[in-house]
Amino acid sequence: MKRLFLIGIGVLCVLSLKAQQTYTPPAEKVFHVGATLGFNAAIPVVNTLTVNGENAEDVQVKYKVGTLASLFFRVNMDRFFIQPSVTWSRYEGEFQFNLPESLLPETVLAESNINLLNTELSMRKDALQVPVLIGYHIVREGPYGLSFMAGPTFKYNYKVTYESMARENKQEFISESNPFGVNIGVGVGVRIWQLFFDFNYEFGLNHTESDFKSKNPAYSMSEYDVRVNMRNDVLSFSIGVMF
Repeated sequence: MKRLFLIGIGVLCVLSLKAQQTYTPPAEKVFHVGATLGFNAAIPVVNTLTVNGENAEDVQVKYKVGTLASLFFRVNMDRFFIQPSVTWSRYEGEFQFNLPESLLPETVLAESNINLLNTELSMRKDALQVPVLIGYHIVREGPYGLSFMAGPTFKYNYKVTYESMARENKQEFISESNPFGVNIGVGVGVRIWQLFFDFNYEFGLNHTESDFKSKNPAYSMSEYDVRVNMRNDVLSFSIGVMF
């Protein structure tokens, strides 16, 4: 997947170079359309992670690189602009934690092996988003531009899965949390001709509580009831072309 995104970014660069032959400076245009490809890093902020109602111990979060693609429409109003878009994103991450000792059999505790307490949950979220950004052109001279953007992002997580790797057992779960959310994003855009680069950071406003249901019917009655309460911040970088 990430290799395809790198190829797509290369294609966008080639299209941008060819488009410069018929280039019209953005300052002279009111409407723009464009497309972006890029990468993101989900930053889960965990409030609580419980197992059978008890707080897990030594909770750690590992960040992984995800991907994104979007189509947008921009309306310029002097130095300000409004930019709604439709974005597909895939977020990935991993949680590591220790099971509460009170939940483990005495035979396990007698082995004094800390690895038996450790559990991992890998997270993957596929989402459709509608960011609505309001921007300001800080620099807009000829083919170069620098802009600041901020605004809400409305999200729908249409597919959320967690994979558990508890000791020798490996199970995949479907999250049953509320799939809707709202983030507030801020970012900086750099334009060179019709090629541009965006750097954005989104602050998650709503907290979601996820519990898990196994995809494998054999594990429909899971050994542990795991619940995660968290919000998601997101850091992203994208490259695009605008016409």
